[in-house]
Amino acid sequence: MSGVVVELRVHGVSGTPPEAMLGTTVDDLREVRGDEKAGFYRRSENGAAGPWRRVLEAYSWGGLTSGPASRALWLLFLPFIFINLAHWMLPPAAPRRRLAAALSVGALRVIALSFTLTLMLATAVVVIDVIVWQCVGLDYCGERFWPLGYLVSWPRGLQVAVGALPLMAVIGVLWRLGRENARLVGEPPDPAVTVGEVPLESATFWALDPSVSRLRACHVIAWTAGLAGLVLAVPVRYGTEGRAVSIGLLAINGLILGFAVVAAAWNPATARGGSGAERLTGPLQWLRWVSLAVLGASLTWTALARVAKVPVPSHYPDLHRAIYAMFIIQIVLLTGLFACTAWSMFGLRRPADDGFAPSLRGFASPFVALVGWLVACGFSVGVGLLAAQGFGRAVASTTDAAAVVDRDDDAPLIVPPQYFWTAVAIAVLIVVAALTVLWVWWWVMRSRRGELRAVLEEHPGATESDSRAKEVASSRAWAAVTDLGPPIVGWLAVVAVGEIAVLLVWQPEYSPAITNVSVFIAAALAAALVAVVVAAYRYRQLRRVVAVLWDVITFWPRANHPLTPPCYGERTVPDLVGRTEELVDERDTRVVLAAHSQGSIIAAASVLQMRRDRRVALLTFGSPLRRLYTRNFPAYFGIRVLAEIRSRQRPRWINLWAHSDPIGSWVTNDLDRGMHAALRGVDFRLLDVESLARGPDGSYPPICGHSGFWERPEYRDAMREFDTQLLPEGSATDTGATAAPTVERL
Repeated sequence: MSGVVVELRVHGVSGTPPEAMLGTTVDDLREVRGDEKAGFYRRSENGAAGPWRRVLEAYSWGGLTSGPASRALWLLFLPFIFINLAHWMLPPAAPRRRLAAALSVGALRVIALSFTLTLMLATAVVVIDVIVWQCVGLDYCGERFWPLGYLVSWPRGLQVAVGALPLMAVIGVLWRLGRENARLVGEPPDPAVTVGEVPLESATFWALDPSVSRLRACHVIAWTAGLAGLVLAVPVRYGTEGRAVSIGLLAINGLILGFAVVAAAWNPATARGGSGAERLTGPLQWLRWVSLAVLGASLTWTALARVAKVPVPSHYPDLHRAIYAMFIIQIVLLTGLFACTAWSMFGLRRPADDGFAPSLRGFASPFVALVGWLVACGFSVGVGLLAAQGFGRAVASTTDAAAVVDRDDDAPLIVPPQYFWTAVAIAVLIVVAALTVLWVWWWVMRSRRGELRAVLEEHPGATESDSRAKEVASSRAWAAVTDLGPPIVGWLAVVAVGEIAVLLVWQPEYSPAITNVSVFIAAALAAALVAVVVAAYRYRQLRRVVAVLWDVITFWPRANHPLTPPCYGERTVPDLVGRTEELVDERDTRVVLAAHSQGSIIAAASVLQMRRDRRVALLTFGSPLRRLYTRNFPAYFGIRVLAEIRSRQRPRWINLWAHSDPIGSWVTNDLDRGMHAALRGVDFRLLDVESLARGPDGSYPPICGHSGFWERPEYRDAMREFDTQLLPEGSATDTGATAAPTVERL
């Protein structure tokens, strides 16, 4: 009997090209399935001779996560990304607490809608308030900046209508970037997950859900109605005639906005995987056009309105009140989210902290939503202060502006006084974060001593003065920092909330010296963000960390906010399922899925959707399955899901891991076992280095880290073990004939 064993390699982060995965050149490749974004590749001449040939194939999906420029652009929508991620981080609810889980799901979507309105308000502060209303209102400020000089002589209402046009352009961005790209169509599983369910088993989990398009319509409607309401504030407050028309248009926009909020909160209408409310699709799409028409009417009415003389200096009417109201509403919503999450877990036994317990005791989702809110507030404050300082000089009140308006070359531009104190709070948070980093460094230095003893036990004959042993111990200690990530994020979020609480209770008087500090902080944070983006694509190790976070984020479909990066899981999982089943349907063909890093998550999700087949084996290495996914996405990769994957693949799943890997780790337990025993126990631990001594060429064997698995002999040993399970007794393939990837390009 003869046949083929296909070693199907799936890369991890950083978009490893197929030629690197197969250890060959571009000219030696041929694409067997897919396209330039995601495809399956083989070498032109593949497979060693013998009764059972081993054939290498690579699934390259790096094109789906887009390039550096696109990633930098998406960073502008970081709060939206966080709130979408929070949906997938919700814990599974107790069996009788599905209502609480459903309320959490709905609360997250309303919070996400408030983030869209926060972006609208922040943009309005810069464009409509600071630039058009205040700077143009002071002729010596407006004439200083082209083309603002043209607006100085225009009527106030027309100035505001023109200033609102850039905010209308953002509607097009919401409309276009929120489009769905999934291939499958269907109704995904219920978004409220209870203990014991495995949603990833559903054949429609990655399907295009019409409810997401309805959610996108809600965000467009809310932005449109909110902008119209802001524009109408001028004729309502300062209009000399037609006040009834102004109030009528304002009421219509209020009703439209209210309908959008209710629809966004109602799970059957807009929850991904909800029970479905197809009858609302048409009305919401119709209302989207109606809201645009009402916005046009509101802009036209404001442009033509006769406006009484507006006191100068002054800030835009009612805008600051709207910002304060949104701030309070978001605090209430976040508090409700924490309460609903706690209610959903009520009655569940708290799991022991054995490496499987959910991060932050199951409250990872509310904390991530809270972080998204803090980031949104920080962006709003930074952009507002920078705009005010860029066009004049930021002041905190009308009184402060009136005191210097006639005797200061820099136009006094009013921003909410809380902006200054928020910036100072950010400065305090930065100091706390810096102290936390120092604590982490101290923790690593302390841990390194214990790791050094472990390394010496693994390599008899080495001494504490051995420099290579110290390097390995440092790698192990720094790799363990990953597990400190969620508690650190939770700690910093609590500090930030504490600062906000203090500022709400104790509102200090404005100090001019705070202005310079505030603007410096805003500029420094913006520069730091740019520096991180640039450095991430210049330095490999930093790029790897950024890529891991990015690929975790974009693995999940859109659920709470339509303006998030496209999901690649909805393409990669069906691709891998389809290709694997296509291969095993061929006569005398076996498949070993060899998945590295994030590729192991794709492979695990694919296994849950494949038909059970003893001709498929799974080799994972550098896998964040338990470390990042079980702990942070317990409803989708929790202990129950791990057990299901294990039952499907037993005894055909081996997970290679090493202490020096900062991303991957063990999946079932960290016990040391032989390779054959790993077929039953899943995990096999590699020594971090094969030897502490120099090789024949004078160099040390590399530390395993996150990408050192491919070239280790244990990789080939695992493949031989799979031969014993997949092939007839006594058969084997030549695992030595397969090429290892180019490590530098992983």
